[in-house]
Amino acid sequence: DNDNTNQHLYCCKDIVLRRSTSGSLGFSIVGGQEELNCNQSFFIRSIVEGTPAYNDGRIRCGDILLEVNGKSTWGMTHTALVHLLKELRGRITLTIVSWPGSLL
Repeated sequence: DNDNTNQHLYCCKDIVLRRSTSGSLGFSIVGGQEELNCNQSFFIRSIVEGTPAYNDGRIRCGDILLEVNGKSTWGMTHTALVHLLKELRGRITLTIVSWPGSLL
């Protein structure tokens, strides 16, 4: 079965996290506009044990964060995305791209 040879090397997945009123989602991000002064992807830099992101088990260091609740992160500044993630409550959908074996 050679049908998959031309498929993209990554897979995109929607991950739904639930956040209580306090506490973080459990991951930090790097990337965005400030750092290189141009549009740049956001990468998951680290994941904190015992948090929603850690407990979900599908988010890995080095993954790319494409969308938050259907809103593209492309062109956002790092500050804006951090603020957005802090403000969200309840059910939060993250669209993540995983590279095969991605670990920083």
